[in-house]
Amino acid sequence: MALKDSDNTFAQLLKEQDNYVLTVEGIDWYEYRGFMVPAYLPHCCPEITSEIAASVVRISGRPFARWDSGFGKVQDSQWWYVIRKGTWSLEQCSGNTRSKIRRGRKHLYVRLINPEEVQKWGYDVCKRAATRYDKSDFVPLRDAYEKKVRAAARCGNVLQFFGVFSDDKLVGYSENYILKNAAFWESIWYNPKFLPKYSSYVLIDGMLNYYLNEKKFAYVSDGSRSIYHRTHVQDYLMRVFGFRKEYAILKVVYSGKFKVMVSMAYPFRHIAWLLCDKRTSTLLHKVGGILRQEYIRRECMEL
Repeated sequence: MALKDSDNTFAQLLKEQDNYVLTVEGIDWYEYRGFMVPAYLPHCCPEITSEIAASVVRISGRPFARWDSGFGKVQDSQWWYVIRKGTWSLEQCSGNTRSKIRRGRKHLYVRLINPEEVQKWGYDVCKRAATRYDKSDFVPLRDAYEKKVRAAARCGNVLQFFGVFSDDKLVGYSENYILKNAAFWESIWYNPKFLPKYSSYVLIDGMLNYYLNEKKFAYVSDGSRSIYHRTHVQDYLMRVFGFRKEYAILKVVYSGKFKVMVSMAYPFRHIAWLLCDKRTSTLLHKVGGILRQEYIRRECMEL
């Protein structure tokens, strides 16, 4: 599939993956977990007004649209992305981390892997990675997985795969979206058998060296703050590899009915969050996440 320079290649890839993509006033949006978000990385997102977002909600029929502004221009906020900028070297790490990376490199190596290799070996890594978690929906359905990989093959380097190997065996890999000189590490999968050999350390070290040193990207990111739970991966990246928070302002526009529901539930948010800590109900965690998002949105209005 040939893409013109003027095309939003990320939106094109999402369409190829059969995601719901909507364009309103020249701005591309896609459905993410049941709501609408812009199809851009934060540093290159167009300016969005509440009126545009309201049109997206109305046309899509989704309960709300979420976006952010002021990425990298806000000093502090309840909303952030976890990113890494600048050159990368082992000397920037603690002695313990340097030792783990060097020990891991003795048995493991990293490289970019093509979609055909991911098609052949990747799903097995995903299934093995899922054994570390008690979630039935952690592994994508096989058909959706293969469709995603085939779309990557058709859309050039918008979605790249970076793997860590033991001999010739793929033991972990990352799915990385590439857009305008930045990389978003969407999902990272590890065969747990090789984690004691420091496969996670070797993979992240290799990706930082490739994207920041070789390609000289402006930044790499593990994504935004989670509204559902604290992510140990982001804590790990900040503690071990020097990632930091890049602040922004969260904005949300709801449909009429959903706005009423959120407003009625908001006074009981602390009860919902307390129950989320004690119970595993998927519905309860979704409600708690929506109320936390509303809390962050209101806090950002003060900036």
